[in-house]
Amino acid sequence: MTHPTFDLGFAATDEAVAVAEVIQEAARWVTTWRAQLWDPELVGLAFVTPIIARGQMLTAKTGGQIAGVMILEPEDPHFWPDHPKGEAAYVHKLAVRRAFAGAGVPAALMEHAAALTRQDGRRFLRLDCDPPLTGFYQRLGFALVDERDVVHPEAGPMRVARMERGLAAGPA
Repeated sequence: MTHPTFDLGFAATDEAVAVAEVIQEAARWVTTWRAQLWDPELVGLAFVTPIIARGQMLTAKTGGQIAGVMILEPEDPHFWPDHPKGEAAYVHKLAVRRAFAGAGVPAALMEHAAALTRQDGRRFLRLDCDPPLTGFYQRLGFALVDERDVVHPEAGPMRVARMERGLAAGPA
């Protein structure tokens, strides 16, 4: 299967509605095959607007449409409080429009995030996920670090798998 070419970058403020729609669509789709991960009502415009304003929402676009999104943050004190600041960037809320499922959107977003993280002088890309999703992220180059119980300030108590991907130094 030939995958489309994606334009990768950070979301613009005027794309907030489209970004929220992608995450909400993914949140609703997940419930068709498993328990809810994200409440669609809580990942709308009010959620994405400040993330976009901070320049932390990556997008993959093709044909003028946003095919997928992902948050890229410089720190994650909620899920990774025991790791030194500045050594990694952290990804959250990877979401793909169903129309682009199977088109390589997650891999494209992760590769772009890895390149940006390397450019920033960080050695790892890290994430947390629901433990049953570890296989998906392993196929994107991540290794399981551990599983732990955490209490997130908004989401409450949860068990997460913490995963990381080492980033080899790029060309000098």
